[in-house]
Amino acid sequence: MSRMRARTTPTALLLAGLLVSGCGATQESTPEETPTVTAPNEQTPSAPASAPAEGDGFSNPVYPYNFPDPQIIADEAGGYLAIATNGNGYNVQTLHSDDMVNWSEGDDALPTLASWSFPGKVWAPEIVRWSDGTYRLYYTTRSPDPEWQCISVAVSDTLAGPYTDSSTEPLVCELDEGGSIDQSPFIASDGTAWLYWKNDGNAKGVDTWIRVQQLTDDGLGVTGEVTDLMQQDLPWEGDIVEGAVVVEVDGTFHMFYSGNGYWTDRYAVGHATAPSPTGPFTKSGEPILVTNEVAAGPGHNHMIEVDGQWWMVYHAWEPGFIGNDAIGRQMWLSAVEFDGDSVTVQEPMLENPLHP
Repeated sequence: MSRMRARTTPTALLLAGLLVSGCGATQESTPEETPTVTAPNEQTPSAPASAPAEGDGFSNPVYPYNFPDPQIIADEAGGYLAIATNGNGYNVQTLHSDDMVNWSEGDDALPTLASWSFPGKVWAPEIVRWSDGTYRLYYTTRSPDPEWQCISVAVSDTLAGPYTDSSTEPLVCELDEGGSIDQSPFIASDGTAWLYWKNDGNAKGVDTWIRVQQLTDDGLGVTGEVTDLMQQDLPWEGDIVEGAVVVEVDGTFHMFYSGNGYWTDRYAVGHATAPSPTGPFTKSGEPILVTNEVAAGPGHNHMIEVDGQWWMVYHAWEPGFIGNDAIGRQMWLSAVEFDGDSVTVQEPMLENPLHP
């Protein structure tokens, strides 16, 4: 059961921000330039979004506090759970909602990490419901060598957890390529289960690749060949591609991924399609979600379908506060439309006329 907690003040968040990261932090990819940060006495952040009237659209950001790398999952009671990168004293932050718009804070979904890992860099968690009715939570965390990060998996009988990780070693751990991060599980319509991730090459000065490998029957291991799917090769992507998530729509596999540095306003969401979970994936070209006057550096998205309407959940900085963890990367929603291999995403809107 969720519990309401007083929201953390920006000052406290700034202190906690030293332990918070996601989509990469200083260790994952050291920015070559100083993040753009506007001092609070030069500009005041906008007030939190007010609750929308039922059926009259909604206000973004739907959670105006630091909640990087978000995922939203429908629960069996008709509500929703959102999870995010470590913060607010939790390894895996959680939020609960009845309508995907108004959120209350929950408990830590992963109060204890694997015995081989250490707290402080638990990034981009993602949950999938397994065929036996239990749940798997895949997450990035410190490797046994804490300089790098690897991927692990935890199990729970309930969606919100708590999840337990009894592994004795990482699930995926490519230390010679900068480590492994930004994992995303996917179950295709034929029942096969897959894990996507990126080698954290930008942390080591080598190329980043988005990769995929099949998961074992219990989801606690990987099996078969690793397939390299894509790397940074478009100008807008800079030196980084990351945060891949795949959905299957009418037999086409759509990958959404982020490119460039999360600490800049050049961070954006790209799109690619393939005939199978293992590709080959063809990029759409230009990004499909970019910075505008109300949201900076939108990215590391996930997807959820509600009553036939697809929604993209993602984080974004408030313009003028890029890189400022006291305000952080807030949670936004945009509607998504599919048309064959093409996809259209609403630009970030403070007042969205639609409603989940």
